[in-house]
Amino acid sequence: MITALPEPLVLHAPTIRREIAEAIEATHEVGVAYWSAYTTPEFFAPLGGHWSASEHVRHLTRSMRPIVTALGVPRVALRVAFGAAARESRTLSELQAAYHAALDAGGTAGRYAPPPDRATPDMARRDEIMDTHSETLRSLTRAMKRWSEAQLDASLLPHPLLGRVTMREMMLFAVIHNQHHVDVAERRRLETRDSSTSRRLTF
Repeated sequence: MITALPEPLVLHAPTIRREIAEAIEATHEVGVAYWSAYTTPEFFAPLGGHWSASEHVRHLTRSMRPIVTALGVPRVALRVAFGAAARESRTLSELQAAYHAALDAGGTAGRYAPPPDRATPDMARRDEIMDTHSETLRSLTRAMKRWSEAQLDASLLPHPLLGRVTMREMMLFAVIHNQHHVDVAERRRLETRDSSTSRRLTF
């Protein structure tokens, strides 16, 4: 197994559309390398009493799909549904702080938690999960590139933990979210490994 990187995956603060798309793709590549390091049995096994690697990936995919849909909706429809932004978009670090504060306050995945997976937990299912994840992310960055810089700041979307955020903020959240789940999974994996080692030493 590899371990999560000790430094943030994004070493600079992306701001413009191109930089954000590149940051999403770079974070995704590191994530794919991390998830690929699990053996297939490990990929589907719970990490202690928590989500398995496969569930982390399916959650990430499930949370990106509505954003892909929203990026294809006419801007005027989004404005009617959620209003227009009346403030500047926050930076990546500001969003990261807000997200961690929401998690610390008890925020959960809610309706974006991965549903039970009744498929056979084999290599074919693993490939399907990872392929779907990658294609969803590619759809996200492709759709974002059809938006202008001004449009990314003007439209709002509801976020389950952060309230209404601009489309630019939602794209930045994709960077934060993918990185967050790699870090969480690795922390759970290490906790599970250390717990198993401790039990063996007890006997």
